Amino acid sequence: MKCVRFSACLAVFFGTVLTGSIAGASGGQAVELNIQMIPGIWITGATGAVSIEYTTNRDQTSGWTPLASVLVTNSPEFYIDTTATNSSKRFYRAVIESGGNTNSPLRMVWISAGTFTMGSPSTEVDRLSGEGPQTQVTISRGFWMSKYETTQEEYLAVMDTNPSHFNGDASRPVDTVSWNDATEFCAKLTASELAAGRLPSGYSYRLPTEAEWEYACRAGTTTRFGYGDDLGYGELGQYAWYSDNSGQATHPVGLKKPNARGLYDMHGNVYEWCLDWSGPYPGGSVTDPRGPITNPYPAIRGGCYIDMDRYCRSAFRGSGNPAYGRKALGFRPVLAPE
Repeated sequence: MKCVRFSACLAVFFGTVLTGSIAGASGGQAVELNIQMIPGIWITGATGAVSIEYTTNRDQTSGWTPLASVLVTNSPEFYIDTTATNSSKRFYRAVIESGGNTNSPLRMVWISAGTFTMGSPSTEVDRLSGEGPQTQVTISRGFWMSKYETTQEEYLAVMDTNPSHFNGDASRPVDTVSWNDATEFCAKLTASELAAGRLPSGYSYRLPTEAEWEYACRAGTTTRFGYGDDLGYGELGQYAWYSDNSGQATHPVGLKKPNARGLYDMHGNVYEWCLDWSGPYPGGSVTDPRGPITNPYPAIRGGCYIDMDRYCRSAFRGSGNPAYGRKALGFRPVLAPE
């Protein structure tokens, strides 16, 4: 365990009420003052997932009591301790846990709300017809996205099975998973984290929508890739495992460069299932879009180890039968408000 650099330990005294009086500006009428200190801690600095702990003796170096898990999305943020009694005195600290469950927010990236252009322009080199019309999309609520594609180790821990074709190294992305498998994984992970008290209130794990996926992949860019246009594909090998460098196999996650949001393997390694069904873009401006419910196939995004370079672009999209997995298919979860 280590204290994060949010704020130093803070002493707060509870239930203290100061009562007094002052003379009014006119007529000399007394005005009563009641000042009550609020139990809690200011968390300042970077956003992230932290644990709030307290002790009644600030001189001790151990014996801190866990109080709550907090997902800090704005800084500064004040956490109020609703469990404190009027007669108690507590000292607080914000703590982050090293290592642990790689599906926790500690191994995820916060994606702030915002607006972007989904799809590719008609002039984009190697563009496919299904990538338009370009649509202005607003993501109204921020969410957490896994920095990495779900690994075989993570999948095995939740599902008690590993269906991967490329097994033998559990740090590789899980493959040969269907959309049904991926959504079941998210549901089970949510249930287990809730039971353990590690999930922030109102949040659950799920697959990203297709719009959320492209928004995260682009990371503020309008270019063919999250790192630039790369018209000759000379830089792609620094960011992705694809047909030219993969040896026709998956590789451990996180070995290539991340995009500007800190997300790895967005342009290669394995395809990634999305939550919603694939369909034509509506054009114009939309907020938090979901694919059509009449299409039988959910969306698939990202390049993969057997793909040619042109199919690794940010705008490239596909779809698949939700009941079937194949060795080029994996996923990465998001942690989002319900």
